[in-house]
Amino acid sequence: MSARKMVHSLLQGSMIRAFRPALGNLYSMMTGTPNSGSPFYVSWITTYGCNRKCLHCDWIWTRTSKEDLNRELTVDEKMTVADQIARSQTWGVTISGGEPLMLPGIMDVLRRLKEAGKRVNLCTNGVLLPRFAKDLLDMDIDSITVSMDSFRPEEHDHMRGVPGSYLKSMAGLRAIQNLRGTTKRPNIVIKAVISSFNFKEMPQWVETFQTIADEVEFQPVQNNLVHQIKSGEESLLFRPEHEEEFRQVLHDLAQRWRVFDAPYYRHMPEYVFRPLEFFDSGGFRCLFFSSFYMEINPYGDVGCCPGQYVLGNLKKDTLLDLWRRPATCDHQKSLRSKENRCLCWTYNSVFNLYLLPIFRRSPWIKDP
Repeated sequence: MSARKMVHSLLQGSMIRAFRPALGNLYSMMTGTPNSGSPFYVSWITTYGCNRKCLHCDWIWTRTSKEDLNRELTVDEKMTVADQIARSQTWGVTISGGEPLMLPGIMDVLRRLKEAGKRVNLCTNGVLLPRFAKDLLDMDIDSITVSMDSFRPEEHDHMRGVPGSYLKSMAGLRAIQNLRGTTKRPNIVIKAVISSFNFKEMPQWVETFQTIADEVEFQPVQNNLVHQIKSGEESLLFRPEHEEEFRQVLHDLAQRWRVFDAPYYRHMPEYVFRPLEFFDSGGFRCLFFSSFYMEINPYGDVGCCPGQYVLGNLKKDTLLDLWRRPATCDHQKSLRSKENRCLCWTYNSVFNLYLLPIFRRSPWIKDP
């Protein structure tokens, strides 16, 4: 879910539910003391299994051996985790994978979270949406994010590694769109990964998908702790000679559609082409992930930062016990430190821009 949509949702009825965890997380960030509440947002990677073989998703495909998949939480264990999230004060949850719609019992997990009043976003490649569309609308899921790699069928299929992927994903999008009618619920989001190959065509993406989705979001291809491209596909990465044209494309995009005249896109070139300079200039600190966010991987391991599951495991401890531990607080402080030079760029990254001025005013923090 985009920062803009999250803020809109906060202002349109869910403010009371969001206020308590957000305030508790903010207090913990400002004082450097253990959190006594719940994470504001939970991202749950429910499986590494997937029915596609994306070129820019090696992080998933190194974890899909039979042994790895057998280690994943069972159906009952997933429901236990869902119950823990449901009983917490957590405001929002993203369910992703791999491909979560492949999982037995995933509808029960989503339904449990919705019954508890959580703001739920489903991330999917869209291929299985026709099968589950009615169930998703019946449970009143808030948003569905469908990842697309091109507006051209042949290019999308190449990036996905499976012929026919584009047509199946589009059928899934239309299934949701047709069932929801004019209600605009759930919110339909297209998430596009842009690379050195396709960034020049960002306007065409918007033109193609704006008739079937409420939002089109762009995320740059990355090769870091969280997002890893497959070996041999390094040509997908941006190079210095792309910078001028990349900036021009973003400028033209913002001129045509105001939604792209936003901090996330305005600062994207700084991250893509000179991330360490961006960090050292004071434009970036890991504040949202370290302070407001919990990620759960398919094995039940827990972390505050995507890919760093160092806080414990939900087979042994409860979600709230792990969140409130002094050791968690110490880890959060290490992520917020100016010595932590790990950067990633997702829609959630924009919250760092708003939190940074607040963080710097803290009288308790020694290295703001």
